[in-house]
Amino acid sequence: MGLQRFATFQELIRSGRDPRTMGFAVRFGDINRFANRMRLARSFRGIQLDGYTDDTVLGYNAFFQMLLTHSALECFLKLNGLKSVGQLEELLKPYKPEQVIETFIEKDRDGRLFTFLHKRIDEGLKPKLEACRNRTSTNVGYISASIRHIFAHGHLTANANRINPRNVSTICNVTSDFLLDFMDREFTKKIDAYCARVGTSTPAIDADQPLTAIAQSPTATP
Repeated sequence: MGLQRFATFQELIRSGRDPRTMGFAVRFGDINRFANRMRLARSFRGIQLDGYTDDTVLGYNAFFQMLLTHSALECFLKLNGLKSVGQLEELLKPYKPEQVIETFIEKDRDGRLFTFLHKRIDEGLKPKLEACRNRTSTNVGYISASIRHIFAHGHLTANANRINPRNVSTICNVTSDFLLDFMDREFTKKIDAYCARVGTSTPAIDADQPLTAIAQSPTATP
């Protein structure tokens, strides 16, 4: 599973189109890498571990899913000429990120995950995560960045600070699904807008449904 419009994008490239005329800030190779990261994140089905409880494996699966999703998000930022996660705020609003924020709060009522992350993330990210917790920011990217940063650096485990792995799984999966769908829809919007401008038709998409169609497999490695 990959980007809904990646096959269309490839057709445009084969016809000699330049990605920058489509509204992207990068060349074909960067978009191909983004497509691979998206496909990898959407195809992830978990890890296999011996000697661990089901709940612990569930927690680690969630963190790995978030790691892959945030990797795709970093590529997305580059594609769109954005320098930081903070610049996603306005782009995210039409997609109702409030629902993800509520899940983050509801599934971490005692604040164990928030506290563990907040103590260890960079100083610049701390007030951003606080804003999500306090419902003064709906930038889901801050949650993704915090989890990715602490997990990738080896601090976050499935049972750290006695967090509930099942709740963590819900938080990570809801966040991941939201961001993957958001990135796919934004990519689709760019391609569709370009095709409309140059008079090329594209298949219809139900705007009220998640983008789950299988796109053509990218050719580069993740």
